[in-house]
Amino acid sequence: MEIREKVLQRASEMFRTMGVKNITMDNLAADLGMSKRTIYEMFDQKERLVMESIHYMILEENAELRKIIDSSEHVVEALFLIIRRKKEHRRTYPHVFVEDIKKYLPKVQVMFFSNHEDLKKYSASYILLERGMNEGIFRKDIKIELVDNFLQEIISLIHNSQRILALKPKDSELLNSIFIPYFRGLCTPKGLNLMTKFFEELNVLNPS
Repeated sequence: MEIREKVLQRASEMFRTMGVKNITMDNLAADLGMSKRTIYEMFDQKERLVMESIHYMILEENAELRKIIDSSEHVVEALFLIIRRKKEHRRTYPHVFVEDIKKYLPKVQVMFFSNHEDLKKYSASYILLERGMNEGIFRKDIKIELVDNFLQEIISLIHNSQRILALKPKDSELLNSIFIPYFRGLCTPKGLNLMTKFFEELNVLNPS
């Protein structure tokens, strides 16, 4: 493993465990057993390190989500499994980490995921939408790039809108009221039948 990747991997772990504000460059250097100067030669400031670490986390997460998509029978099953996985993982993230990264996520999206080819290469939701269209589960008339970017904007809005945050919505409420109705709107009749089977009959949306 290259030194740069080693730094990103460990920084990601520390940020995810203790929050961004609680980790200094001195903390990271000491943990890695290297000089702070070495880290600054690769990342000229902490904000750059944070943004690249979040990007690293997103790529790791997308790689795992792609495995789920590839191994699922169809995209509705993949969506069901992805939502269940995210619900389980969200419980493991400390509140301080979730709060700290809110201001960085929009910048990361602009810096790393505004390019069309990057979306096709890295975005699990893009791959999900593309496969769903090919399977006849999502409508053929949707523009994948537009839908994928819109989904990312919704996620960013939920994390940053003071009006939404003031409501303190549960994950199940966000799914029931925003995401699942939106995905149902993209579906063909075949897709709607599968959505009913996986999300209503299996009760994935019930609070837990």
